[in-house]
Amino acid sequence: WVVYKGVAEGSKVPAEWHAWLHYTVDAPLSDKAEDRYDWQKDHLPNLTGTKYAYRPKGHEYSGGKRPEATGDYQAWSPEG
Repeated sequence: WVVYKGVAEGSKVPAEWHAWLHYTVDAPLSDKAEDRYDWQKDHLPNLTGTKYAYRPKGHEYSGGKRPEATGDYQAWSPEG
């Protein structure tokens, strides 16, 4: 029996608990700050579909106007 806090979203599970949930380890990893590496970032769930989702330049919700092409590339064509 599980009672979720908020929406049941699998990407909300941090790395410290992922292996334990999948029966890979007997105890969850430590989530203490002193056991973390400098390069490790804090866990974020998948933000797709939320107002915090990544939207590149030109996306409708980011202004809808893409920057002009600079001409420093040549488009690929299957003909050659």
